[in-house]
Amino acid sequence: MKKITFILFMFFVVSLSVAQHYGIDKVPQRIILNVTDSPATSIAVTWRTINEYSNSEVKYVIAEDGVSFKEAITSIKPRIEKVQLDNSNYVFHYSAVINNLLPNTTYNYSVGHDSIWSEWAQFKTAKGEEAPFTFVYLGDPQNDLKTFCSRIFREAFKKSPNADFWLFVGDLITSPKYDSLWYEYYYALGFIPTTIPFTMLPGNHEYPATKIGDITKRELTPFWRSHFTLPENGPAGLEETSFYFDYQGTRFIMLNGNEKLNEQSTWMDSILANNPNRWTIVAIHQPLYSTGLERDGEKNRNAFLSLIDKYSVDLVLQGHDHNYGRSYKLYNNQIVKDEEKGTVYVNSVSGSKYYDLNSKHLDLMKIKGEKIQLYQIITIKNDKLEYKSYTVTGKLFDSFELSK
Repeated sequence: MKKITFILFMFFVVSLSVAQHYGIDKVPQRIILNVTDSPATSIAVTWRTINEYSNSEVKYVIAEDGVSFKEAITSIKPRIEKVQLDNSNYVFHYSAVINNLLPNTTYNYSVGHDSIWSEWAQFKTAKGEEAPFTFVYLGDPQNDLKTFCSRIFREAFKKSPNADFWLFVGDLITSPKYDSLWYEYYYALGFIPTTIPFTMLPGNHEYPATKIGDITKRELTPFWRSHFTLPENGPAGLEETSFYFDYQGTRFIMLNGNEKLNEQSTWMDSILANNPNRWTIVAIHQPLYSTGLERDGEKNRNAFLSLIDKYSVDLVLQGHDHNYGRSYKLYNNQIVKDEEKGTVYVNSVSGSKYYDLNSKHLDLMKIKGEKIQLYQIITIKNDKLEYKSYTVTGKLFDSFELSK
């Protein structure tokens, strides 16, 4: 009996070891879809493996109700990047943009190499014209990703399982040099980014400080561009951190609040001057009207406020302050009536790190909140924008509508 028990135990240990070895070294990890600058006809996919596989591919095909689709797949080769981790080991990241897709169409896709492939997952392309859509907006996750952010990501998915994409406004993790924290981010998200495209911009924590002598310098973490494949249609030098895309009648302008604000302002002017869309949404990490610590937001107001007012941007989505603030409709730093020209500014937090509200701009805030995890669901349908903010337990915390 003891011999049988020992054999079973050894079989379990060996099986576990083989499973771990297989999972760590060969199976694609951290698979994520990203919104491109042509979401009706393309999508980006990124993943990584521990060892390099030069024959890696993305397979994709129009989805069917059965499994006969596997006979008609198309394959493309990804770009491969060798990345050194904080423990000096190397991993390999793969990225590809799938082009020439059909609008408003569901596709199956899988990534891998040899006989080792991810599961078949599904995504749907955007429509090629103005049409209703819904997206999830999330403020900084940053801390305790596995412990506390897992549940808010799952609740957001449960509340809006058919969201067309998710939008993060930076500070995804607190210290991007640590691969263990990237692991926690993807762990907390689970399968969600394999089936719902994400778009994101960097926060200040994606710009860690490096001290050389007496000089402290902040630069974008190299792990940003290796983990994500984002549009490159922004200002030179800010590719995949400042960009825009049009989604079914709405122009989204994603700003990098960490550097080159003047260059982005000039670029943003041209993007807004030639905007055929009914709605315009701007996203930036650092708020124009800060509500946390002793912050102000003056630099961002100086760079972008005149353009936001000039071109009647509808909504500005922000993070950074680790509390909640939703402004009245504002124009030229003043509260205006709902039917007048103006913009609503929101900052929110999804994670577990909080700051107390400051008094700097509270008179401009219609709704305020502290020490609360939130996610937002935004739906745009023709001439109406519907905004809803929920607590992690599903309570409606804030809501409003904008009309054209």
